[in-house]
Amino acid sequence: MNKLQIKPSPFRALSWKQPFASLMLHGKIETRTWPTKYRGLVLICASQIPYPANKVYSICGEKQWDRIIKMISDKELLLSTKLQGHAIATGNLVDCRPMQPSDEDACFVRYHPDLYCHIYTNIQPITPFPFKGKQGWTILTQSQINEIQLL
Repeated sequence: MNKLQIKPSPFRALSWKQPFASLMLHGKIETRTWPTKYRGLVLICASQIPYPANKVYSICGEKQWDRIIKMISDKELLLSTKLQGHAIATGNLVDCRPMQPSDEDACFVRYHPDLYCHIYTNIQPITPFPFKGKQGWTILTQSQINEIQLL
């Protein structure tokens, strides 16, 4: 396992409810109701409480729900519950822009004009470790950064 090399700048964490945290490992473009000017390294965390299936369906719509079910195997869905409340990956947030109708497939959610696309590159899975997230950004401490081990 490799330690993550961190440049001297704030390193932030953000939480996703499952299954959307796991979908980040499959190239998902994140959608949020708020824009951000932050660009840089982000610790991707699965929140302690997942979305119930009916909420995921209502956010995604039938087409994206079907894609999620096909993309994430039963084994991964089972494991994803074990990842709740854990940091699972890192990625570089490189852009934020309003969602367009053509973004639905990349975002795994139905188009909504009030959503923003948070574009990440270089998503890297890490050895999961417990992480107590909160709504919005968390700036990591050095001890939290030291726990990050790339897979």
